[in-house]
Amino acid sequence: MTLVRIEKGDEDLSFREIQAGTIYSRILRDPLDNKITYELIEPQIDQKLDPIYRSYVRDFMNGGDRKPFDNTPDLLKGKGRKSSSPELQFTPLDLEILRYYVRRDTLKYGKITGLLLDPDVEDISCEGSNKHIYVFTKEFGYIPTNVVFKDDEDLNFFIRKIIQDSGKNISIADPIIDSTLPDGSRIQASIGNYVTASGPAFSIRKFRKEPFTPLDLIRLGTASTEIFAYLWVCIEYGSNMIVTGGTASGKTVMLNSILLFIPQNLKIITIEDTRELRLPHENWLSLISREGTGKNDPESGKRIGEIDMFDLLTASLRHRPNYIVIGEVRGREAFTIFQAMSTGRYGLATFHAEDIGTLIHRLEAKPINIPRSLIGSLDAAIVMGNFVFKGETRRRVKAISEVMAVDSHHGDMTVNNVYSINSDDTFRSSGFSYILEKIGSRYGIPVSVMERDVRIRKNILESMIRQNKVSYKEFTSMIFSFYHDRDAVIDAFQAEK
Repeated sequence: MTLVRIEKGDEDLSFREIQAGTIYSRILRDPLDNKITYELIEPQIDQKLDPIYRSYVRDFMNGGDRKPFDNTPDLLKGKGRKSSSPELQFTPLDLEILRYYVRRDTLKYGKITGLLLDPDVEDISCEGSNKHIYVFTKEFGYIPTNVVFKDDEDLNFFIRKIIQDSGKNISIADPIIDSTLPDGSRIQASIGNYVTASGPAFSIRKFRKEPFTPLDLIRLGTASTEIFAYLWVCIEYGSNMIVTGGTASGKTVMLNSILLFIPQNLKIITIEDTRELRLPHENWLSLISREGTGKNDPESGKRIGEIDMFDLLTASLRHRPNYIVIGEVRGREAFTIFQAMSTGRYGLATFHAEDIGTLIHRLEAKPINIPRSLIGSLDAAIVMGNFVFKGETRRRVKAISEVMAVDSHHGDMTVNNVYSINSDDTFRSSGFSYILEKIGSRYGIPVSVMERDVRIRKNILESMIRQNKVSYKEFTSMIFSFYHDRDAVIDAFQAEK
C-alpha cells in the first residue's frame, strides 16, 4: 500500500524515493538565505493513532510482546481502541501507517531509519537534542535535516536502545561508547552531559554494502593504477605496511581495499575494537575486543572480563597466520605486532599520523615505546591526506614511504618516497623501489622482472576500468582467478588491449 504520494519539485536539488511509496528525501536551497537543507519525508500519522502507537512502543521497550504483528488485532489488542465512536474508526491506510511507525521505532532505527536507508547519505551526526541532525553527502557535504530529537530524555532513550541493539551497553558509569550497528554502520555515542556540554550526542559512519575496491579508489582519484599495481605486488609477495594519516583521511578504506590483494590460500587474522574490515577470503578470522564490567583489577589494570587488542593479538599468534591486520594501532599491541613482523609474519595496520616522520616518532614515544631497530621491520607507510582541488576536498595518497634502512649506530632512518602526490593532483614516482628489490632478493627474482609485474598488473586494472568491470564481485573474482591461473588472466587482458 502506498503511504506517501510525492513527486520531485522544480526547486529540488536532489530527490530520491528511498522506500517505494513510504520514504522520500529531497535536498532544497532556501532562496532567501541560500542555505541547503535535507528533508526526510515519511507518512503523516493521524493524531487519533498517536496514543496506540506510543502505548505499543512503550510495551515493546518494557519487554512486552515482541512478536512481529501482521494483523489489525495485534495492534489494537488490549489497547481499548475498538469502538463505534467515529473518531476511533481506523481506515486500512491508518493501520498501515501505524504498523510502519511501530516497526520503525521498535525493530529498526527510529527517526533516523530513513537517513540510514538513503544511499546518498554517508554520515549522520546529532550534536544534542532540539538541534537539527546533520547528514553528509558527497555532493553537498554536511547539511541540516528536518529530523530533530525533542529533548534529552528522547535522545538518551534512542541512544540506549540503538546501543543495546548493537550488543553493547551504555550507562552513567560508561557514558561514551564506540559500537557497530546490526547493519554494519559504525556509531560513536554518549549519553547525558558527562562528556559533552550539550548533552547526549551521536555520530554514525554508514555501512557500505560492498567495500571499496582498488578500482573504486582509482576512479575516485585516491591513487593511480600504477600505485595500486605496486601495492598488489607488495601484498602478494608479503610486506609489512601501515596506512597512516589524519582524521577522516580514508585510512580504513585504503587498508580494506589492499587486503583484497592477499592470496586466498593464506591465513588472515584481523583484530579490531569495532568491526569495519570485510574480506571475501574463507581462511579469515575476525577478532573483536570486548569491554569489561565493574572496577579495574589492581593487578592487570583492566576490568573484569575485558579482552583488549593486545590479548587478541597474543592469542592470534597461536593460529599461525600469514597476515595479521590490526584495525588501528594505539597501544601496547604495537610492540607485539612489530615482533611478529620481525619473525616472518606479515602485518598491516592503520595509525593516526600525518607523515612517516610523525609515525616513527609516535611509535617510539610513550605509551608505545617501539625500539627504532624494531621499527626497521616495517617495509612502508601509505600516507593518506585530505587535499583541496578546485574547491573540493578529496582523499588522496599523500606518499608511499619505504623504510630502506636503520643506522645501527645513530638510529637514523633512510626513507624512499616511491610515490608522492603533485600539486596538480597527479602522482610521481621516484623511479626506484626498495621493497621490490627486497622481494626480488628474497625470491631470487631480478628487479626488472618485479617492475614488469607491476606494469602487467597496471594493465589489468586499467583494462577492468575500460571494460567497466568494477563491481566488488568482479574485482574479487579477477583476483582469485589471477592467483589460480595468472597466465590465463594476463593473456585475457593483453588480448583486450
